[in-house]
Amino acid sequence: MSAASVPAPASRNAPCPCGSGRRYKDCHGALAPPSASSPTAAPASAADSLLRQAEEALIAGDRARAEKAWHEALALDPEHPEALFHLGNLERDRGEHAAAIARYERALARAPGHSAVLNNFGLALEAIGETRRAEACYRAILATDPRHVDALGNLANILSAREAPAETVAVYDRLFAIRRDLPAAVWIRRAMAQNQAQDIPGAIDSYRQAARLDPDDMQVQLHLGTLLIQQLAFADGEIALRRALGIDPGNRYALSMLVHARQQRCAWDGLAELIAEIRRRLESDDADGDFPVMPFATLSLPLSPLAQLHAAQRWARTLACEPAPPRPKVRYAPGERLRVAFATWNMRDHPTMHLSLEFWEKIDRSRLEMFAYSLRRYDDNPFQRRARIAFEHFADVSQDSVTGIAQRIREDRIGILIDRNGYTLNAREGIFPLRPAPIQINCIGFPGTMGAKWYDYIFTDRYTVPEDLQRFYTEVPLYMPHMAFPSDTTRLPPGPVPLRASLGLPEHGFVFCCFSNPYKILPEIFAIWMRLLDATPGSVLWVLQTSNEARDNLRREAAKRGVDPDRIVFAPMAPVGQHVARHAAADLFLDTYPYGAHTATNDALLAGLPVVTCAGETMVSRIAGSQLHAIGLSELITTNFADYESLALTLARDSALLARYRQRLAANRRTHPLFEMSRYARDFEDAMLGVWERAAVNADG
Repeated sequence: MSAASVPAPASRNAPCPCGSGRRYKDCHGALAPPSASSPTAAPASAADSLLRQAEEALIAGDRARAEKAWHEALALDPEHPEALFHLGNLERDRGEHAAAIARYERALARAPGHSAVLNNFGLALEAIGETRRAEACYRAILATDPRHVDALGNLANILSAREAPAETVAVYDRLFAIRRDLPAAVWIRRAMAQNQAQDIPGAIDSYRQAARLDPDDMQVQLHLGTLLIQQLAFADGEIALRRALGIDPGNRYALSMLVHARQQRCAWDGLAELIAEIRRRLESDDADGDFPVMPFATLSLPLSPLAQLHAAQRWARTLACEPAPPRPKVRYAPGERLRVAFATWNMRDHPTMHLSLEFWEKIDRSRLEMFAYSLRRYDDNPFQRRARIAFEHFADVSQDSVTGIAQRIREDRIGILIDRNGYTLNAREGIFPLRPAPIQINCIGFPGTMGAKWYDYIFTDRYTVPEDLQRFYTEVPLYMPHMAFPSDTTRLPPGPVPLRASLGLPEHGFVFCCFSNPYKILPEIFAIWMRLLDATPGSVLWVLQTSNEARDNLRREAAKRGVDPDRIVFAPMAPVGQHVARHAAADLFLDTYPYGAHTATNDALLAGLPVVTCAGETMVSRIAGSQLHAIGLSELITTNFADYESLALTLARDSALLARYRQRLAANRRTHPLFEMSRYARDFEDAMLGVWERAAVNADG
């Protein structure tokens, strides 16, 4: 909220135009009269008469005459605070901030603590980058007048720019407790602060108010739609995104998020046409536009690796720092351990945490000094508790600014920084362009290239990113010797397989299973599943129920394909141990395509359930295959839909063959690397030390 020079109303008893709710004479017109002891002061009546003339001139719209009157008042009293204040306002309006600051300082000498002068003095200081002094002005106003609307708004702006979201929200709460009839821009700034403070419902409410005040603001609709999708309100999010597209039909971000929302609902009408439009935009060389496609949304679409590369590169351009910060130099003394850090928001009940904890716990502290930077506020959930113990150094940086986090990483002398978020929900994407560590690695959280020059490596294996596909990655592949995905084997509870009846499954009949998120289920793969049900009498398809919308739409799609909707059994969400254990009650896990099951594949294999997958050229389509390789079941990998369908049907009809695969899976767990986390931890340590040694050799060379 900025306060410009405030024109005087027709009467000094009228409300002040600044919006404070006070009379003009008690607010912007309430500067102290000239001091009677001033040796140069003219009689008050003469100066006051000139000031009244200036007010009349402003009301008439004659700024030149008003300025002349203020100068004449200063000729009579060179330190007259009101004349100084108004002339300072004129100079600030003209961008003459240094001159305005000098006027305000002189005015404050005669009218110390005056809120109007302090407020505009703060604005002039902000304009020349002296934000600390400006903040002091606003805080001085609020110390004597806690309900000063301008000062609250201006203080909130400074705190927001400093990336202090919790404090910013607190100031906005004070402001909105006084007045809610504020312009859309203020609601937007409040929403942005609430979003940064991880108060998503509050941010949604503020964006809704901004949209009510300015329904044609495209960015408001974009932000509102995105946050609604994050809160799983996909239908409402779609409405906002369609409004954004109505305002800007070429908006790539809105288009990609709209597709993602429809995928989350399994609402496939018109989906093929939307995907074709995204494909056309990404596979061309046209990179113009302020709003690129959301990279994460492209992972689940049937797109080429080139299209995904373009999406990532165009997104990265919006984050790049110019000029690019230099790569920091970190050196360790003889005997000092290499410092490796993970940065992630997902220290919670999240798929990447389900995989990582045992591996982190097994890292040899004599080889690496491990750090964790949690971007999510600490709430003492069981996953965070284990992580705090697993890491030698654990820092909650959720309330720190991006620049503050980057500086802390530099000060901690981190040699290798691992990004476990990438372009995903709640990622603090701005940390990594600041280059806080000499080596930065894209690892698991975003299963694709980041398309950014500030990532040196992508953590992977030779099956997931074979050499002939390296050209679609801006990072150098950092190959683990067996597989890139770790596994927390402790998440499988001991005990017998849960009974089918307790899970809502038929006691007899073949159970096809897929516990992928609904946005990964596309019409082509679902059609195969329905044909498998049709060809396997008495069989059912067991899937997760994440929302009533997705459930109802999948049932409707089954009926359209001639399959009884009751043959789709929906599993409720369950705690991780219970969820992993129940996989064993199924007969065969069917992978999705192109975004395959990653943690879900690991869950199935850990529980002893064979997985059939279809591998393409994109990273997301090959991770299930990597895990099957690592457990010695590469025969269950196919490379086209025809073979995928044929293999699944063969296994459904040949119980002896399927039993042999289950037996091999159980036996290979003891001999193959997929679930050997001590070996994985050693491989990880070797990879980190090897990367660091190569960097040192290159630096010395």
